[in-house]
Amino acid sequence: MNSLDPDRARGVLHELLSQAGRLARDRRHSTSMQLKSDGSPVSDVDQELDAWLGAELPRAFPGCGVIGEEGACLQGTEGTFHIDPIDGTQSYLDGFPYWGPTVCLVRDGKLVLGAFYVPMLDEYWFAATGYGAYRDGERLHLSPPQWGPKRQVLLVSSRFHAHPASARWQGKIRALGSAAAHLALCAAGSGVAAIVPKWALWDVGCGALLITESGGGISSLDGSAFDVVNGEQGLPIMAGAPSALQNLATAFAGRTDGEG
Repeated sequence: MNSLDPDRARGVLHELLSQAGRLARDRRHSTSMQLKSDGSPVSDVDQELDAWLGAELPRAFPGCGVIGEEGACLQGTEGTFHIDPIDGTQSYLDGFPYWGPTVCLVRDGKLVLGAFYVPMLDEYWFAATGYGAYRDGERLHLSPPQWGPKRQVLLVSSRFHAHPASARWQGKIRALGSAAAHLALCAAGSGVAAIVPKWALWDVGCGALLITESGGGISSLDGSAFDVVNGEQGLPIMAGAPSALQNLATAFAGRTDGEG
């Protein structure tokens, strides 16, 4: 198996994802939308970029296969890229800024690297195993929460308010419409944790690597460690600062502080 140069990968993926992201940005007022079988939206731009990235990634990384959310598929011997051409399609269609193409590469059952580009903010996020996590040129180091419980930000799906645990979270709650953005922002310390109730690897692979490479953790709702590659896909997960994950596990267990 060929070794992978993370410096080269960082630059190549920046070029590919920014090109895809700019195309999506320029087409956002003329795209058409339909609903998939699960009720989620998909645009013609999603489908176009899925096919484009599915062709360009193996050219840039010979031997790598691809699995795209919208159907791109190619077997490879050097690992597999998982592609979400627009993570946050509803936000894209609604005119919110947090959406963009994201990919992750899996080799031998492990996340190797991930990248995410946010066109409306011109932000590029990249992480590789043992290499670190970065937003543009800034290396990310997740530190313990600086604020008290009432000022800590939890990033969640739009329907989290209906869950009983929402009433037991003492801090602020934000829903931006993109799991990739939620995880990236937690890796940067903008939120102490994120909850992702339903996902596929193309949604969370990059974000999970950003979290772990910056010093955070990934867990199930009960607080036990979770592997997004080898664990049950779609099972609700939490990611962020270890102390915040412990507090969330307590909330999901239906307990208050001080209860066993």
